[in-house]
Amino acid sequence: MAAAAPPAVASAAMEEDRPPAWKRVDELVDQLKARVEQRRRQGAYPPGVESDLDDHFRRIVAHRVQPELEELKGRLGRLDLHMAFDPARIPSDSQVMGGTAVHRGVSKLVARQTQGVLQQVMEFADAVRDVLRSTVAALEDPNGHVHADLVGHVDHVLERMAHYERDQLVMADSIAELRDRVAELEVELPARLGALEVAEERRTFRPWFSNERFEAEFRGTHDELIERYRDLVHHFDGLAPVLEIGCGRGEFLELLGEIGVAATGVEMDADLAKRAADQGLEVTAGNGLEALAAAEPESLGGVVLVQVVEHLTAQEVVQLVSLAAEKLRPGGKVLIETVNPQSLYVFARAFYLDPTHAQPVHPGYLSFLFREAGFDGVFIEWRSPPPADEVLLEPSPRAAEPQRENVRRLNQLLFAPQDYAIVAIR
Repeated sequence: MAAAAPPAVASAAMEEDRPPAWKRVDELVDQLKARVEQRRRQGAYPPGVESDLDDHFRRIVAHRVQPELEELKGRLGRLDLHMAFDPARIPSDSQVMGGTAVHRGVSKLVARQTQGVLQQVMEFADAVRDVLRSTVAALEDPNGHVHADLVGHVDHVLERMAHYERDQLVMADSIAELRDRVAELEVELPARLGALEVAEERRTFRPWFSNERFEAEFRGTHDELIERYRDLVHHFDGLAPVLEIGCGRGEFLELLGEIGVAATGVEMDADLAKRAADQGLEVTAGNGLEALAAAEPESLGGVVLVQVVEHLTAQEVVQLVSLAAEKLRPGGKVLIETVNPQSLYVFARAFYLDPTHAQPVHPGYLSFLFREAGFDGVFIEWRSPPPADEVLLEPSPRAAEPQRENVRRLNQLLFAPQDYAIVAIR
């Protein structure tokens, strides 16, 4: 029977059996770390990737912990000492009289069978010893053996790095496309801005006549407007301060002053604002919505817009209601007077007289906005009925009832009040 090769020889043989293409795990880890450091300095990886890779490295290192082998080596040495199997070592002594002679006699008779059994035991012991030596060699040199889960971790790290590098390439392509588009826009932008300026110039209305002359011609004189709005000013008793947006020549501000309510006005037309200020009213030229937005929350007692809301865009109308809800204190009021789109007479006689009118605002829609904004009470007052001599005449009492009803309905549709005032309470 051939003797088993010593551990050093077995380890050398295992080294020769390794595949030539094998790369040690230490080398892979060092290469990965070097590659990550290089890519990190280049800014190639997004935040968090380094901690992910550190987790993988820690799992890899956990597989490379050197075990304590001294005890295992000692047991393997004791196994070598007991490997000398020999039939002569089988004891034949006996305490029974004549037993020793009997044992020796029996041993000679079964010597062949005993030798066969020992041969099998020796072969098994040699195989066990080879396995143990291989195990010790593997534990002493963990880098010389392949662990499937370890290789899987390394492969996963490589895959993640390739994924980030692919993302970087895609991002680089996207940035290149974006730069190309920016370059195109730099060429197109001046032309587009020019077109916008032309369009804005066409929308801008700059009349050579004064707004003061226009209001005197079509809205009424100063004294006429004072009398027209005297019945509305009482809504603001005790609600100072009041902000009027689009105050014009300041007639409503004068009425507020008469009842002792402190009020300020904002007017887009600089000439009208100057005239009102010259009369001692606190009026500035500017955008009324911007002035309302600049007020402190719950700092106002009232907001007034007289024949103004029809000049606003749809977005400005909703912005107005929202701002009023924010800037009015509880119990404060908004008063808006505007043309009544439910009267067809308005469109024939008043609405299109002013070229700066944007759109009429329906009383139902404006009431809805205030309720949605959280106002507690919303009330409507119908104002400015058409002249009596332009309304359809009532049929004579002798006329049939259907005829009288039709005339009533036509008057309601054609000659409803020209204006309405909506009062909303915060």
